[in-house]
Amino acid sequence: MPKHGVILVGAGDMGGQHARAWSKVGEEIAAIVDLDGERAHKLAEQYGVKRTFSDYRQAIAELSNAELVDVAVPLVEHLPVTVEAARHGKHVLCEKPIARDLREVDQMEEAIDRAGVKFAVGFQRNLPPGVAFLRDEVAKGRFGRPLLFTVDGMAEVRPKRFMHDQENNNGPVVDLLGHYFLLWETVFGSKPVHISADGFVAAANRPEIAHFAHKAVDTAVVTVRYASGDVGSMSVSWGLAAKSRVPTGPERLAGPEAVAVMGEYRDFSWESITIYRGEGQHYEKLPEAPAFVLQAQAFLDYLEGRRTEPPSGIAEGRHLLRLSLAALESIQSGKTIVL
Repeated sequence: MPKHGVILVGAGDMGGQHARAWSKVGEEIAAIVDLDGERAHKLAEQYGVKRTFSDYRQAIAELSNAELVDVAVPLVEHLPVTVEAARHGKHVLCEKPIARDLREVDQMEEAIDRAGVKFAVGFQRNLPPGVAFLRDEVAKGRFGRPLLFTVDGMAEVRPKRFMHDQENNNGPVVDLLGHYFLLWETVFGSKPVHISADGFVAAANRPEIAHFAHKAVDTAVVTVRYASGDVGSMSVSWGLAAKSRVPTGPERLAGPEAVAVMGEYRDFSWESITIYRGEGQHYEKLPEAPAFVLQAQAFLDYLEGRRTEPPSGIAEGRHLLRLSLAALESIQSGKTIVL
């Protein structure tokens, strides 16, 4: 397999996931970049990477033979790193969400188009086989219609405090829900028509995030109706008391004919799906398929011409961000937003 050379920008949790994935698919990591030199060096040692940098601009300029920049830094940095990479003719894989607002997406697209490089945004949770399995079962009419897909996620104030800053990361409605908007659209085989949401800042008085002038909505219920009549709903909170370890309920797809209950996540991929139909049930064991590894391989396939489209591109990144912003608008206005 050709070695393109990856400049991995970000050595935090996501950077670690990406480094592992590139290693699994046999791709060379040319350098790891992080403002925290010790963290960059530690991750580099783990994967045998020879060079580390504290400045992504220096890494991109110096490593002329590296063809790909992997953007695994906080949301506020997605635009500048992507633009700098494109300016040097490097392809870009960018973690989700694509950007903070639609204006930033336009700037990214302009830079990518001008440079003629390839780009993908990392909605890796949509790639494992369980998603395709549900999509196909729905298309065959196994659940009946309409469908309700429910998700919940509850957590304490995030250890990465910047995730609560409205200016930096904009909370779970922007950071997390894009995954589920894409999942619902894929499984339903339909486009969203309107979105309604309600929410608040549960951690408004927590000292850990007191320094943020504008705190992001951290707790919300978001409901999306699709043209097919199906509904996706998520309850989410990043505002629970410190050290809370609240079990997350299983994700469920319910229809008039059957209900699917998703098993535990491992490497951002469901291990199994159990389908309940009347008094019977069917247990579907899913193949081991680490989502980040699938993403890395899909992007390599895109670069090398084995697939004509990225796993998720600019248009999809913009679409999913628009839905997140519509959910925030619904929370702020108290109105259902027609899409």
